[in-house]
Amino acid sequence: MKTFILSGLLMCAAGVAVAADVTAICKLGDDKRTVTVAFTNPESKTMQCEVNCDMALPGGFGTVVCVKPVPGGAKDQVMCTDVSKGSAAWVRVKGTEVNCRDPNGTPVTPADDKAEEEESDALIKRLQKQGQDFIDRQKK
Repeated sequence: MKTFILSGLLMCAAGVAVAADVTAICKLGDDKRTVTVAFTNPESKTMQCEVNCDMALPGGFGTVVCVKPVPGGAKDQVMCTDVSKGSAAWVRVKGTEVNCRDPNGTPVTPADDKAEEEESDALIKRLQKQGQDFIDRQKK
């Protein structure tokens, strides 16, 4: 029971830590051709950020990329605006991926991304081993 309570407290603390990260919003304009990227940085220092706005197109998808330093204390500050130059207009925003780092420090990776990467690496290694085992069995 103590472990369960401790785990709950740690998850709450982790949620607070994640809430302090830089966030970005990709907003599709009424014309369906303009994508605006706005950042919020609750930190007191400037962070170097990259946001990928995954956009749906009729019959496909595209990505709008914004790479900018985000000033400390910024709140919904528009950093990039991109206008579709193709013949098809955007349909909707499918997703947003934000990666930021302290220019004077090490890259900042959200804990969820780190766990996901470790899980993917483990899966790849397991599949490689299964493939090698299969090849070894075929040689016999």
